[in-house]
Amino acid sequence: MGYVTRVNRNELVRSASTYGLVLRGGFRPAADDCVPEIQPGQPPLSLVLFGNAGSSIWQAFSASSEFEDKLPDPLDRWSKRVGEALAKQWQGKPLFPFGGPPWHPFTRWAQKAEGLQSSRLGMLIHPQFGLWHAYRFAIAFPTRVEGLEEQAAAPRACDSCSAEPCLGTCPVEAFDGEHYDVASCYTYLQSHPEAPCHRGCLARGACPEGGGFRYRDEHAAFHMERFYLAQRCRRGP
Repeated sequence: MGYVTRVNRNELVRSASTYGLVLRGGFRPAADDCVPEIQPGQPPLSLVLFGNAGSSIWQAFSASSEFEDKLPDPLDRWSKRVGEALAKQWQGKPLFPFGGPPWHPFTRWAQKAEGLQSSRLGMLIHPQFGLWHAYRFAIAFPTRVEGLEEQAAAPRACDSCSAEPCLGTCPVEAFDGEHYDVASCYTYLQSHPEAPCHRGCLARGACPEGGGFRYRDEHAAFHMERFYLAQRCRRGP
Protein backbone atom coordinates (compact mmCIF):
# COMPACT_ATOMS: atom_id res chain seq x y z
CA MET A 1 0.00 0.00 0.00
CA GLY A 2 1.37 3.40 -0.98
CA TYR A 3 1.46 6.35 1.35
CA VAL A 4 -1.89 8.19 1.51
CA THR A 5 -1.30 11.88 0.83
CA ARG A 6 -4.90 13.07 0.59
CA VAL A 7 -8.08 12.05 2.38
CA ASN A 8 -11.48 13.45 1.49
CA ARG A 9 -14.28 13.75 4.03
CA ASN A 10 -16.81 12.22 1.65
CA GLU A 11 -14.66 9.11 1.25
CA LEU A 12 -14.61 8.68 5.02
CA VAL A 13 -18.39 9.10 5.18
CA ARG A 14 -18.87 6.33 2.62
CA SER A 15 -16.46 3.94 4.33
CA ALA A 16 -18.01 4.52 7.77
CA SER A 17 -21.58 4.10 6.50
CA THR A 18 -20.83 0.44 5.74
CA TYR A 19 -20.98 -0.11 9.51
CA GLY A 20 -23.82 2.32 10.19
CA LEU A 21 -21.31 4.81 11.54
CA VAL A 22 -21.66 8.55 11.11
CA LEU A 23 -18.75 10.95 10.70
CA ARG A 24 -19.14 13.15 13.77
CA GLY A 25 -16.91 16.03 12.73
CA GLY A 26 -13.23 16.74 13.14
CA PHE A 27 -10.59 19.42 13.36
CA ARG A 28 -6.90 20.26 12.92
CA PRO A 29 -5.32 19.35 16.26
CA ALA A 30 -3.43 21.91 18.31
CA ALA A 31 -0.91 20.99 20.98
CA ASP A 32 -3.43 21.47 23.82
CA ASP A 33 -5.91 19.05 22.22
CA CYS A 34 -3.79 16.14 23.49
CA VAL A 35 -4.03 14.11 20.30
CA PRO A 36 -1.17 11.58 20.29
CA GLU A 37 1.36 11.33 17.49
CA ILE A 38 0.68 8.91 14.65
CA GLN A 39 4.10 7.49 15.41
CA PRO A 40 7.14 9.05 17.12
CA GLY A 41 7.98 12.31 15.38
CA GLN A 42 4.85 12.33 13.20
CA PRO A 43 2.18 14.70 14.55
CA PRO A 44 -1.45 14.31 13.46
CA LEU A 45 -2.72 16.86 10.95
CA SER A 46 -6.40 15.95 11.30
CA LEU A 47 -8.62 14.25 13.90
CA VAL A 48 -11.97 12.81 12.84
CA LEU A 49 -14.60 11.38 15.21
CA PHE A 50 -16.97 8.53 14.34
CA GLY A 51 -20.06 7.33 16.12
CA ASN A 52 -23.75 6.66 15.87
CA ALA A 53 -26.76 8.90 15.38
CA GLY A 54 -29.75 7.14 16.86
CA SER A 55 -29.53 3.39 16.28
CA SER A 56 -27.58 3.72 13.03
CA ILE A 57 -25.01 1.11 14.10
CA TRP A 58 -27.46 -1.38 15.54
CA GLN A 59 -28.02 -3.51 12.44
CA ALA A 60 -24.30 -3.96 11.80
CA PHE A 61 -23.36 -4.41 15.45
CA SER A 62 -26.18 -6.79 16.37
CA ALA A 63 -25.20 -9.05 13.44
CA SER A 64 -21.53 -9.10 14.48
CA SER A 65 -19.53 -11.90 16.07
CA GLU A 66 -18.82 -9.64 19.05
CA PHE A 67 -22.55 -9.35 19.76
CA GLU A 68 -23.13 -13.08 19.34
CA ASP A 69 -20.20 -14.50 21.33
CA LYS A 70 -21.57 -13.40 24.75
CA LEU A 71 -18.12 -12.29 25.91
CA PRO A 72 -17.65 -9.04 27.88
CA ASP A 73 -17.68 -5.59 26.27
CA PRO A 74 -19.13 -6.53 22.87
CA LEU A 75 -19.69 -2.97 21.65
CA ASP A 76 -16.20 -1.85 22.63
CA ARG A 77 -14.67 -4.87 20.91
CA TRP A 78 -16.74 -4.24 17.78
CA SER A 79 -15.74 -0.56 17.82
CA LYS A 80 -12.08 -1.51 18.19
CA ARG A 81 -12.18 -3.93 15.27
CA VAL A 82 -13.99 -1.50 13.00
CA GLY A 83 -11.95 1.51 14.10
CA GLU A 84 -8.68 -0.30 13.51
CA ALA A 85 -9.82 -1.47 10.06
CA LEU A 86 -10.82 2.03 8.96
CA ALA A 87 -7.64 3.57 10.39
CA LYS A 88 -5.51 1.01 8.55
CA GLN A 89 -7.35 1.78 5.31
CA TRP A 90 -6.41 5.46 5.64
CA GLN A 91 -3.03 4.94 7.40
CA GLY A 92 -4.26 6.75 10.49
CA LYS A 93 -4.09 6.01 14.20
CA PRO A 94 -7.29 4.73 15.89
CA LEU A 95 -8.15 6.23 19.27
CA PHE A 96 -10.90 4.97 21.59
CA PRO A 97 -12.87 6.36 24.56
CA PHE A 98 -12.23 3.10 26.46
CA GLY A 99 -9.28 0.86 27.22
CA GLY A 100 -7.20 3.46 29.03
CA PRO A 101 -5.06 4.69 30.54
CA PRO A 102 -4.27 6.88 28.79
CA TRP A 103 -7.83 8.20 28.64
CA HIS A 104 -8.37 10.41 25.63
CA PRO A 105 -10.46 13.60 26.12
CA PHE A 106 -13.33 12.59 23.85
CA THR A 107 -15.80 15.00 25.40
CA ARG A 108 -13.46 17.91 24.70
CA TRP A 109 -12.80 16.63 21.18
CA ALA A 110 -16.54 16.30 20.53
CA GLN A 111 -17.19 19.81 21.77
CA LYS A 112 -14.55 21.14 19.41
CA ALA A 113 -15.62 18.99 16.45
CA GLU A 114 -19.37 19.61 16.69
CA GLY A 115 -19.72 22.55 19.06
CA LEU A 116 -21.77 20.51 21.55
CA GLN A 117 -22.49 21.31 25.18
CA SER A 118 -23.41 19.17 28.19
CA SER A 119 -27.07 18.52 28.90
CA ARG A 120 -28.64 18.56 32.36
CA LEU A 121 -28.02 14.82 32.48
CA GLY A 122 -24.29 15.30 31.85
CA MET A 123 -24.11 13.73 28.40
CA LEU A 124 -23.61 15.96 25.38
CA ILE A 125 -26.79 17.17 23.70
CA HIS A 126 -26.87 17.53 19.91
CA PRO A 127 -29.11 20.09 18.13
CA GLN A 128 -30.41 17.38 15.78
CA PHE A 129 -29.90 14.06 17.59
CA GLY A 130 -30.71 15.24 21.11
CA LEU A 131 -29.28 12.72 23.59
CA TRP A 132 -29.50 9.87 21.09
CA HIS A 133 -25.94 9.68 19.83
CA ALA A 134 -22.50 8.46 20.87
CA TYR A 135 -18.85 8.50 19.87
CA ARG A 136 -17.27 5.12 19.20
CA PHE A 137 -13.73 6.08 18.14
CA ALA A 138 -11.58 8.72 16.49
CA ILE A 139 -8.88 8.49 13.85
CA ALA A 140 -5.81 10.73 13.83
CA PHE A 141 -4.55 11.26 10.30
CA PRO A 142 -0.99 12.03 9.16
CA THR A 143 -2.45 14.25 6.43
CA ARG A 144 -5.12 16.90 6.22
CA VAL A 145 -8.65 15.66 5.65
CA GLU A 146 -10.32 17.81 3.04
CA GLY A 147 -13.74 19.19 3.88
CA LEU A 148 -13.40 19.38 7.68
CA GLU A 149 -14.84 22.45 9.35
CA GLU A 150 -14.52 23.14 13.06
CA GLN A 151 -17.95 24.00 14.45
CA ALA A 152 -18.92 26.98 16.56
CA ALA A 153 -20.77 26.28 19.82
CA ALA A 154 -24.30 25.07 19.11
CA PRO A 155 -27.28 26.43 21.09
CA ARG A 156 -28.04 24.22 24.10
CA ALA A 157 -31.66 23.09 24.05
CA CYS A 158 -31.64 22.75 27.85
CA ASP A 159 -31.35 26.52 28.23
CA SER A 160 -34.80 27.06 26.69
CA CYS A 161 -36.43 24.05 28.38
CA SER A 162 -38.34 25.22 31.45
CA ALA A 163 -40.23 21.96 32.06
CA GLU A 164 -37.04 19.93 32.69
CA PRO A 165 -38.79 16.55 32.26
CA CYS A 166 -35.45 14.74 32.38
CA LEU A 167 -34.94 15.75 36.02
CA GLY A 168 -38.41 14.76 37.20
CA THR A 169 -38.68 11.31 35.64
CA CYS A 170 -36.03 9.19 37.37
CA PRO A 171 -37.67 7.18 40.19
CA VAL A 172 -34.71 7.79 42.53
CA GLU A 173 -33.91 11.34 41.36
CA ALA A 174 -30.42 10.26 40.32
CA PHE A 175 -29.98 13.46 38.31
CA ASP A 176 -30.07 16.95 39.81
CA GLY A 177 -28.91 18.91 36.77
CA GLU A 178 -25.26 18.87 37.80
CA HIS A 179 -24.50 15.41 39.19
CA TYR A 180 -25.45 11.81 38.49
CA ASP A 181 -25.96 9.53 41.50
CA VAL A 182 -24.74 6.28 39.97
CA ALA A 183 -25.07 4.31 43.20
CA SER A 184 -28.77 5.16 43.62
CA CYS A 185 -29.45 4.28 39.99
CA TYR A 186 -27.77 0.89 40.29
CA THR A 187 -29.38 0.08 43.64
CA TYR A 188 -32.82 0.77 42.21
CA LEU A 189 -32.18 -1.43 39.18
CA GLN A 190 -30.90 -4.19 41.44
CA SER A 191 -33.94 -4.10 43.73
CA HIS A 192 -36.52 -3.62 40.97
CA PRO A 193 -35.75 -6.21 38.26
CA GLU A 194 -39.07 -5.53 36.48
CA ALA A 195 -38.70 -1.73 36.43
CA PRO A 196 -39.06 -0.08 33.00
CA CYS A 197 -35.61 1.47 33.59
CA HIS A 198 -34.11 -1.85 32.54
CA ARG A 199 -35.45 -1.22 29.05
CA GLY A 200 -33.91 2.24 28.80
CA CYS A 201 -33.09 5.21 31.02
CA LEU A 202 -36.35 7.05 31.78
CA ALA A 203 -34.61 10.38 32.31
CA ARG A 204 -32.92 10.18 28.94
CA GLY A 205 -36.17 9.13 27.31
CA ALA A 206 -38.02 12.10 28.79
CA CYS A 207 -35.92 14.63 26.88
CA PRO A 208 -38.04 16.02 24.01
CA GLU A 209 -35.06 16.73 21.75
CA GLY A 210 -34.10 14.49 18.84
CA GLY A 211 -37.17 12.29 19.09
CA GLY A 212 -36.70 10.96 15.58
CA PHE A 213 -33.34 9.50 16.62
CA ARG A 214 -34.55 7.75 19.78
CA TYR A 215 -32.78 4.41 20.20
CA ARG A 216 -34.60 1.27 19.15
CA ASP A 217 -35.99 -0.63 22.15
CA GLU A 218 -33.42 -3.41 21.92
CA HIS A 219 -30.59 -0.88 21.55
CA ALA A 220 -31.69 1.08 24.63
CA ALA A 221 -32.12 -2.14 26.65
CA PHE A 222 -28.65 -3.31 25.58
CA HIS A 223 -27.02 -0.19 27.03
CA MET A 224 -28.91 -0.47 30.31
CA GLU A 225 -27.92 -4.12 30.63
CA ARG A 226 -24.26 -3.24 30.01
CA PHE A 227 -24.44 -0.43 32.57
CA TYR A 228 -25.99 -2.77 35.14
CA LEU A 229 -23.44 -5.54 34.57
CA ALA A 230 -20.53 -3.10 34.78
CA GLN A 231 -21.79 -1.70 38.07
CA ARG A 232 -22.38 -5.18 39.49
CA CYS A 233 -18.80 -6.13 38.66
CA ARG A 234 -17.50 -3.01 40.42
CA ARG A 235 -19.78 -3.15 43.46
CA GLY A 236 -20.46 -6.84 43.92
CA PRO A 237 -23.84 -8.62 44.08
